[in-house]
Amino acid sequence: MNPIDLHNAHLDAMKAAIDAAKRSQAEDGRAHPKVGAVLLKGGQLLATAFRGELGSGDHAEYTLFEKKLTGVDVSDATLFTTLEPCTARKHYKSCSEWIIEKKVRHVFIGILDPNPRIYAQGFTQLKQHGIRVDFFRADLRDEIRRDNATFIAQYFANPELSGEATFNYSLNDGKYTIGHGAFMFETRWAKASDVNIHVYKDATNVRALRLALGAKSFDDLTGADVYDASSRVHTPNEGEFIVLENENGHFAAVQVVDVRDRTRPPDEYDSLTIAYRINTDGTATFRG
Repeated sequence: MNPIDLHNAHLDAMKAAIDAAKRSQAEDGRAHPKVGAVLLKGGQLLATAFRGELGSGDHAEYTLFEKKLTGVDVSDATLFTTLEPCTARKHYKSCSEWIIEKKVRHVFIGILDPNPRIYAQGFTQLKQHGIRVDFFRADLRDEIRRDNATFIAQYFANPELSGEATFNYSLNDGKYTIGHGAFMFETRWAKASDVNIHVYKDATNVRALRLALGAKSFDDLTGADVYDASSRVHTPNEGEFIVLENENGHFAAVQVVDVRDRTRPPDEYDSLTIAYRINTDGTATFRG
């Protein structure tokens, strides 16, 4: 196949993967990615698949290799997938493992996965196994992001007034938003170590930041506005609490649950898990 025909075939495959992704079926009410996958070999289309097509929760690549192309020699094929292949699955091989095992030669990725447990991990794993990796054209990547706006947003914000969140503090300038409306808090974080993390009030809607020393649970936070608020930054350890006051005078308590730092093995990625509560009564008491 000459270079022009090959380029056109690749572009058509990218568009076909995006079209397939739009048909993805979510397995529950949570935000899941819309993922499509297309496999070419020798310039010929072998199969197309999308998430949830033949089984609830089945990833597109798993559907492609295990359910549609079982027993078919796909070595040296080219895969087009709208989302970076995953690197861990509870009950099946990960999508990256399928690609490596099947000896796929070349992979085109739409966008990197915003999930901090996967972000750049699949891309890196494929390259480490000698697989050529390229990306979709920029305008097509933008279309994938639009189609997955809800899925992507969960790694930058949680509008609920209480809950847990895990996000990559090395992305989005370290910002993660909790709550909504008058009860919204823009938190901002930065790398410290594998057991603690810096939290700032700079460039956010937080007007006061407090470290609740000695608190072991949310129930310990009674009148938490008594803690010193003179600093623009604190460095809580895992398990510790910070208390935020936003520009509307409302309070939120945030516990640092888990800190991951990819520069300190065995961690493979940067991520922060927090648990939080936001009060709607104007008080800094979080008991109950």
